[in-house]
Amino acid sequence: MGDLTTYEKEALLQKLRVKWIFNSNAIEGNTLTEGETSFIIENGLTVQGKSLSEHQQVLGHVKALDLIYGMLETDVVSEEDLFALHKAIQTEHLIDSERPNGAYKVIANGRWVNIEGKDKHIYYPHPDDIAHLMGLWFKDYANVAQKIDSKEEAIAIYADMHIAFAAIHPFYDGNGRLARLVANLPLLKNTYLPIIIDSTRRATYIDLLSTYNLHSPTLDANTTKLIEKNDAYLNLIDFFTQEYQNSEKILDALRESTAELEKSRSSRR
Repeated sequence: MGDLTTYEKEALLQKLRVKWIFNSNAIEGNTLTEGETSFIIENGLTVQGKSLSEHQQVLGHVKALDLIYGMLETDVVSEEDLFALHKAIQTEHLIDSERPNGAYKVIANGRWVNIEGKDKHIYYPHPDDIAHLMGLWFKDYANVAQKIDSKEEAIAIYADMHIAFAAIHPFYDGNGRLARLVANLPLLKNTYLPIIIDSTRRATYIDLLSTYNLHSPTLDANTTKLIEKNDAYLNLIDFFTQEYQNSEKILDALRESTAELEKSRSSRR
């Protein structure tokens, strides 16, 4: 992105922001269209026929992205930064001691998955193990965030941070949206495009993460390494590599428009 003018960077970030918020919320079940999402972001107005909670999810994600861009100026990401992001995306403000906003989970949780036609319940790491596991995650982030030398390395770092965060599942809710936010921090700090997962590939994305969890060691207080680089991990690398193209297409479209404008100006001289 280093060859873009200030205006072009702003135009790129504006489009990426809409795509990012729309797709991430859609993966979690939000029914607002991309156009409706853009309308809410740009105008701050409601869309008729859509729920208040869906509007709040958009505005919460806008706030979270503003926080993400602010974190690009710092050398480290702290637990306080993570809690602030969680508060931003968790737009339900009901007081619930069992499902806190801006704090790690306090009760065990998990979910049902269907793998190869069989139902299986996956338990996420126990609340007592979260502080240890997130300590490893923050350490890994600090080791990779400062300098990335290639797109391939950027995608691999995104994959590691995303997969590990999703596997730790440190909060009762909002972990998917947070994983898709914080895993992009190293990329943005090094001027790479963010990875935006297309919501139409939601089923594939969830299936790949679930398969990885089922074929990887359980994370607990004895864990020393967060990532298991098995076949399921390599499949996720392939998936994220494909999804990186979503941002590249937006950048290519902007460059094409700029080239057409310059050609038009030259022909009038």
